[in-house]
Amino acid sequence: MKIGIICAMDEESEYFLSNLESYTQKNVGEIIFYEGKTQEGKEVVISRSGIGKAKAAAVAALLITLYQVNYVINSGIAGAIAKGLHIGDLVFSTAAAYHDADFTAFNYKYGQMPGEPLEFNASPELIAKAEIAASTISEIKAHVKKGLVVSGDQFINNPEKKALIVEHHPNAMVTECEGAPIAQISSDFKVPFIIIRSVSDCSDEEQVDTYEFNVKQSSENSAKLVLAIIKML
Repeated sequence: MKIGIICAMDEESEYFLSNLESYTQKNVGEIIFYEGKTQEGKEVVISRSGIGKAKAAAVAALLITLYQVNYVINSGIAGAIAKGLHIGDLVFSTAAAYHDADFTAFNYKYGQMPGEPLEFNASPELIAKAEIAASTISEIKAHVKKGLVVSGDQFINNPEKKALIVEHHPNAMVTECEGAPIAQISSDFKVPFIIIRSVSDCSDEEQVDTYEFNVKQSSENSAKLVLAIIKML
């Protein structure tokens, strides 16, 4: 069994690498892959994909075809959309969707890609394990929620953009730039997936100045939950 972990940025992958027994690095184009084992002996391939939907989709496809992973987990940070979320809170996906796709001219729903469902459902197995894993980590168990993760090639930093997401995806919990394409590719290949994100900002102008400060801790929170899930696989 092999687990693929996708992180967009170095900050999101650092905690994983520091908790591996050993690993080797391979570059495929500009995409970096780290292949190794967790402290419990689980085989993992961690990728630093780069930011955005295109690179995330490419990495998901490479993990599945080149490395033949059995699970795909996307880990990192996100901006809060739902009310009641705070910096450092964790959200794991029940489903993922695009917030910036518009093919409504062809009678698709806003956010729906042609020939695809509006939402891509996460693995029930991984959802169940995420719920159990969250309860075992004392410092985060009271700050974990589940729901819809939405993605687009945008950094949401004003109320107008945030309101537009809520208009089209009223159940959205958080927004980021990679989860939906990872979900789409994993679903196409019938590989179980889940998205784990920790809130680094509240998707408004007031949080932009503190974004970089929050990235490290939020990335670690997400990685801790992912590693706890992997222990159970």
